[in-house]
Amino acid sequence: MKLSDRSPLRLLILSLLLLSILAGCGASGTAPAAPSGESAAAPAPAAPAADAPTSERCGDPSKLSDVLRFFNWADYIDEEIFAQFEAECGVKVTQDIYASNEDLIAKLQAGNAGYDLVIPSDYAVQILINASLLRPLEMANIPNAANIDPNLMGMYYDPENTYSVPYQWGTTGIAYNTTVYPEAPDSWAAIFDPAQVCEQKGFASMLDDERESIGAALKFLGYSYNDTDADHQAQARDLLLAQKECLAGYNSENYIQSLSSEEVMIAHAWSGGTAQARSENENVKFFIPKEGGTIFMDNMSIPVDAPNAYTAEIFINYLLDPQIGAQLSNYTYYFTPNLAAQALLDPDYYALLESGGMLVDEAVLARLEWIKRDDQSIVFSDTWTAVKAR
Repeated sequence: MKLSDRSPLRLLILSLLLLSILAGCGASGTAPAAPSGESAAAPAPAAPAADAPTSERCGDPSKLSDVLRFFNWADYIDEEIFAQFEAECGVKVTQDIYASNEDLIAKLQAGNAGYDLVIPSDYAVQILINASLLRPLEMANIPNAANIDPNLMGMYYDPENTYSVPYQWGTTGIAYNTTVYPEAPDSWAAIFDPAQVCEQKGFASMLDDERESIGAALKFLGYSYNDTDADHQAQARDLLLAQKECLAGYNSENYIQSLSSEEVMIAHAWSGGTAQARSENENVKFFIPKEGGTIFMDNMSIPVDAPNAYTAEIFINYLLDPQIGAQLSNYTYYFTPNLAAQALLDPDYYALLESGGMLVDEAVLARLEWIKRDDQSIVFSDTWTAVKAR
């Protein structure tokens, strides 16, 4: 489904733009500014209870596990939230990191992963549902789901939200350093045209993500992110191979640090990650190429064999609390689907996104595309194997 086919999401984009304007004018209801990675909206961690959790955000304490195992993307949660949850509810959260949806899917397909909560993107939810690898959610344990914008529920990959609820959403494009690019680029050519990317040889990177990287190459060539035509896939493969010799590497896990430290000057990147880098280095900016980019929704889901499903549902509900939801987005700089959290976002959140080129207007919206999967999508794995092997 292309974004232009889903008009309600346009309303959300416009509301975000309005909030940006209000924030810039010092609108009431917004939280006071806080340093990057900290949330003025979040309460100070409560002291642990002597015997059992007492916070109303903890559900039934007798049903909670001692530990929750969380499988997540890098730099995708303020880890202070873990400490707060442990202080309030007596549950220690441990986190492991993956670099791509394909890594997550493979881990769950192997079985006995032991994770209680995972964060798959839209098309990955669809794959995991079809493979019977996700557990239906007990929505009675997640009353804060009522805070989610209804326009972002019932998406194509989980129409009844049986297995997932939204976590954060964003876009994919190009991050660049203004000291090297005083005139902002506007095309995928900046990173795919060998003559251009090789001017930054060793200082350019691509996401280590087969659907994103192959999809971006397809988009530069004039095709859809989801194109499975064999000839078009071969063209994308050759384009990636021609580019590869000038890359610093494929990097999804620490490209934020590489951008902020200026080890990389141009990068295939996600919007929120680029914003995190910009919070450390004002020379970092972002754009959606004129040929188009992706929009994605990451989601909270519970593996079918999760040891502690009830605790996972309570933690999902905790993350959907308005204050915790604002704390999450104030840290990640991705867009929140939580309507109740939007008024609590730091004014600096919108100011940084606007100045860094991450906000989305109607013109950009029309160029965004969802990554989708069908029976032919296996060709992406074949193409990726050919690219990574050389």
